[in-house]
Amino acid sequence: MEFYDKWALITGASMGLGRAFAMECAGRGMRLFLVALPGSGLPELAARLAGDYGIETRWLEGDLTELDTLKLLRNRITDEGIGIDLLVNNAGIGTVGRFMDHTLEYHEATIELNTLALVRIIRFFLPELRSHKASILNVASLGAFFPMPTMSIYSATKSFVLRFSLALREELGEEVGVSVLCPNAIRTTEEVNFYIDNLGFIARHACYTAECIARAGLDGVARNQAIIVPGTINQVVAFLSQIVPRTLVNKTIRHYWGRFLECHCKKLPASVSLPRKSA
Repeated sequence: MEFYDKWALITGASMGLGRAFAMECAGRGMRLFLVALPGSGLPELAARLAGDYGIETRWLEGDLTELDTLKLLRNRITDEGIGIDLLVNNAGIGTVGRFMDHTLEYHEATIELNTLALVRIIRFFLPELRSHKASILNVASLGAFFPMPTMSIYSATKSFVLRFSLALREELGEEVGVSVLCPNAIRTTEEVNFYIDNLGFIARHACYTAECIARAGLDGVARNQAIIVPGTINQVVAFLSQIVPRTLVNKTIRHYWGRFLECHCKKLPASVSLPRKSA
């Protein structure tokens, strides 16, 4: 697809990867409709992008796990005559920790936001997207390719996103382009950089900034690429995960992320909280 003067709808747009997507789309001349939680700085971001890039921006604050928010979003876009050309489903949550480290409510919220909200927003907007021959970019994770002990619910939801995206792509054919982005851990905050840098050589060279991931994602959409895995190391990991025995994959992932838990408990300053990984 071409980006200039087209409309992009981006969820989870106020920080991290979502913010990077907003800036990358703005840099390509797109008009933006941004969605994020209340109190996350969304109005300020929209105003800044409009001023810096000379584009039209609109925004809506709300919780995408609430059906009323999705209905309000759909009504706003319909009433204002906005034709969405690119839907970026970026909103998501996930925190490193063993299954019993988190409450049932947290697990349910992760499933609801990472999967159900994504399905709902696509279903709400798909008729409009089809009429525009638009594109969808769903943000999954490298963890979508394998089970992840210490991130069991998160990786399961991202596996859903990966497989749902590929199935939907096949169903829609040339009507709507569907791509799924599968990055490794993203360098977004001081906390995330701290644990990445303590996981060794491979992690340091396989984890990129949100700006790099957003650029790779949009480049993949432009090529109508089905699965977008930024970085050669990550592409190799994704391939090997499909042919290496599952028990070995599980042990490797458990060791890899277990080191982060140890790093957090032993080395992280008391003032630094456990990072919350979005998307």
